[in-house]
Amino acid sequence: MQSLSDIMCLLLVLLLPVPVQMLNLQGNKSPRAMRFMEVQNKSMCRPIEQLVNVEGEFPDGVEHIYIPSCVPLFRCSGCCTDEAKECYPTNKRNITLEVNRSSQYVNLTFVEHQECGESRDRPPRRKRRKDMQKL
Repeated sequence: MQSLSDIMCLLLVLLLPVPVQMLNLQGNKSPRAMRFMEVQNKSMCRPIEQLVNVEGEFPDGVEHIYIPSCVPLFRCSGCCTDEAKECYPTNKRNITLEVNRSSQYVNLTFVEHQECGESRDRPPRRKRRKDMQKL
């Protein structure tokens, strides 16, 4: 019985995911941090592929089951150079994707963002209920 418990513990340890930070992928070298310019470039306002819920794009079709339920589309995302600005699409295009809707293949047209820009004024952030209670 003890050996069964030992085996279960060993399996549990082997199946638990190891955080990437603990992996030493380069031998004895410590992992290299991502450089500032790379971090900044990756976080800028730009089209980024995101999974978008099909029902959210076609709310009139909620009686249907879509497979897949999400589709990959490029959408504007990221940080602006000024916190008062907001990332928004400046150029869009339609893209047609084939999905399965209630056991039939159909073509659905989605809007995809091709270029992004920074708006002049971001709408002011609403205060959260917690913050309002402090006042």
